[in-house]
Amino acid sequence: MFQFLRKYDKWILVVGGTLLMITFLVPQAIQGLAEYSAQTGATWARVGSNKESVTSGEADMLRRQTRLIDLLGASSPLGQLGVGTNPAHWYLLVREARAAGLVGGASSGYEVAQQIAGGRTDTEGVTPEMVIATLGSQAGLSPQQTLATLAEVRGVTQLLALVGTAGRFSDTRLRSAAARKSLGVAADVVVIDARTDDTIEQPEIDEQRLTEQMTAHADVLPDAEGATFGYRIPDRFKLEWLMIPKAAVRTSLENSPELGPVELRKAFMKDPTRFGTAATTSQFSTEEARIREVVLDDLTDARMEAIAKFASDQTQFPRRGMGRIGLHYDLPADWATRRQSFTGLADEIAKEFDLPLPAYRSSGQDWLAVEDLSDETRFGSLAKSDTDLYGRNRTPMSAILPALRDFGGSDSIAVQSGVAFPPTFAPDGDLYLARVIDTDPSRPPADLDEVRAAVRADVEAMLRYETLASRLPELEQVARTDGLRPIADAYGVPVEFAADIREANLQILLQYGIELSSSIPGLGTDAEAIAEIVDRAMNLDPTRPVADQPIDQRVFAIALPERLAVLVVSIDKLMPLTEEQWSGLAANQGPLQAAITQDLAAFDPASIFGFEALKTRHAFERSREDETDDEFADELADELADKAPAA
Repeated sequence: MFQFLRKYDKWILVVGGTLLMITFLVPQAIQGLAEYSAQTGATWARVGSNKESVTSGEADMLRRQTRLIDLLGASSPLGQLGVGTNPAHWYLLVREARAAGLVGGASSGYEVAQQIAGGRTDTEGVTPEMVIATLGSQAGLSPQQTLATLAEVRGVTQLLALVGTAGRFSDTRLRSAAARKSLGVAADVVVIDARTDDTIEQPEIDEQRLTEQMTAHADVLPDAEGATFGYRIPDRFKLEWLMIPKAAVRTSLENSPELGPVELRKAFMKDPTRFGTAATTSQFSTEEARIREVVLDDLTDARMEAIAKFASDQTQFPRRGMGRIGLHYDLPADWATRRQSFTGLADEIAKEFDLPLPAYRSSGQDWLAVEDLSDETRFGSLAKSDTDLYGRNRTPMSAILPALRDFGGSDSIAVQSGVAFPPTFAPDGDLYLARVIDTDPSRPPADLDEVRAAVRADVEAMLRYETLASRLPELEQVARTDGLRPIADAYGVPVEFAADIREANLQILLQYGIELSSSIPGLGTDAEAIAEIVDRAMNLDPTRPVADQPIDQRVFAIALPERLAVLVVSIDKLMPLTEEQWSGLAANQGPLQAAITQDLAAFDPASIFGFEALKTRHAFERSREDETDDEFADELADELADKAPAA
């Protein structure tokens, strides 16, 4: 027996060792499998009124799916909802998409992969299979699981799109909105504007009140949209320019050799269609004067272009070899003395083209804004003059000036202070050459004195308005007792008749889809005033004469704080929506729905599909008190730390 053991000792050791290993490992494996089964089968969350269970195994799959969603990018609809870091959010979205029947099978997921591959313009030869493999490997999903996840992504995205574009208006709401927007009101009105009123005694205004007013609105531009006050200094500049009249150039060419009989006949015979007649000698004799005018026009245009090129070359010469910073020149410190002077350029143009000395103009010490150039008495047609240098469409001077580098610059119009602009031509053919010689970029006022006049005028208007607003009950009482005329006489303003006050013109709304409100005499188009008048008019009975209805409902005063004005209204007539008008609107509801949509807040997907909204709607409850997934806890902590203000 010992001999047997010695002979097979190695085999006995191998077999025995293997049996021992199995004996030790099998219990541990069984225990591990039991623990894994317990973990994956444990309840992770409960959802719905019947408290359906979501297991930890399902939660693990959800975590891997959210990794894939995160890979699709933060700009995707799901990324914008923050689904990429919240498995519970993703679970609830898929639950709703499945309930809506929007989640397809593997073929649907494959189509998504095809779309992703087709959108990869940066890499050639990307196939759907490559997309599936890449996403799956990074998210920890098999190809089948990746396809199923992409199908769910498609279904949820379709759900978001369907809800976002669904009609938000019932027939009743549409008819009610149409009745309001089309209601016409004829009324007598009196507008008392606190800015122009001089009947109210003005109290003393101290410096503190002026300073507080300026400080409160120092960063708002005057006439900014939606702003009542503004004292920020707009972009300003100082300008010099030359103007070469086309008429002077034409006069200088009157005796050109190219206008001789032989040259005119050659031009006529070369292309008679330009002159609108047949190429015959008899026709030339009778049309010679008109042919001369056409040729002179051509010579003048060519000469104007030659002058423009000459002027451009002369101003560019000092910049040759100069370095650039981006699109703009890196001007040296002594550039003001090195650049071509405009007075010298005027002399050179006059000598080169035998012209009267071109007119030189300068704004001097005055700061200008772009709007100032509309003063044709001072600037001629400079603001309207344009060039084709910056694109397919001609660019006017009024668009070139705001593009100055000093004012923020432009990616398409490279202009800067101290460098002459390209020559520009006015609609009448006059040639302009302009250069900004100094700039003052937009800024808050340095002190009160810089905007004192505007601030004082506004404060005085505010105080007058406060007085007017306090008199509102008194104004209404007078209007209801004695009519509008005594009020108009007391404040030195007219009584105006507004024949058709309404929020929207139905004809324009139907034809062009534009909600164009009417205008109130003395006030203009004021949405707040019109809305208030329509609100009051909607309370009147359209089946009864207006004069027979309570006077306090048809005669009233409206305070308009944004306009610093008070409006007194006496409704005379109502023009409600007719069945014929409603039929036209009902047949084409698109423009009306668009008009109503403008009055509503934009659709916010988070309000319906955000996690909190879904959690409430589905009665979703996590099994643990801590509702943050362990996998994303570190990421969320880092994110919160980044957002926290520095100590």
